[in-house]
Amino acid sequence: MNKIYRFFGNDSLFGRIFGTLGNMITVNLLFIVCSIPVITFGASFTSMYYALLRNLKYGDSSLIRDFFSSFRQNFRQSTLSWLISVIFMIVFSADIGMFGPNGVYPAAAIYYLIIVLAVIVAITAMFVFPVIATFRNTLKNLWIQAFFLAARNIPFALVILALNTVPLYISLTTPSPQIFGTALFLWIVTGFGFIAWINTFLFYRIFSPYLAADPADTEENGWDGE
Repeated sequence: MNKIYRFFGNDSLFGRIFGTLGNMITVNLLFIVCSIPVITFGASFTSMYYALLRNLKYGDSSLIRDFFSSFRQNFRQSTLSWLISVIFMIVFSADIGMFGPNGVYPAAAIYYLIIVLAVIVAITAMFVFPVIATFRNTLKNLWIQAFFLAARNIPFALVILALNTVPLYISLTTPSPQIFGTALFLWIVTGFGFIAWINTFLFYRIFSPYLAADPADTEENGWDGE
């Protein structure tokens, strides 16, 4: 009996693996359900990282409680950031359609400049939601902070960009119905949560030097984890 308990216990390798998998499935389902209205995507994205970052730091936090706590607290800044991101996507898509190789006014120099700017904005947008989940500041300063954190950690930023875009792109563009169906199932069950879980370790390493060492410093340093 003791051997069975040690094998299946929470502190065992088996228990940790299934506990982590359960966390990924939980935040994934919360993220999908709360993103259904579309306008709430930003708040859901922020809340997913808030819950995972707190879980990484404290270990025994409640993912569901933390998710909805962040959803309420960070809804305004996250929603505005999502709308800003959507506007950028529309503008860059229109510019690429106009100046791209098959555009109305093909211009290679402008096209590549747009691509570079689009990548910079995309990386900043991917950072801003975890930044909102972690720090307290004005929306303008949070975007600035996200940009500089990404710029100071370019290798991590590129990995995060690849993790957030490449699997989704492959899933959406695969010509195989079987692969698409399998990918869709995985995304619904744990895909977003799995990628966010990996990214959480990268973000935590990036954010750690700026996190409050003492809970009393929360307001000054902006750690939103207390």
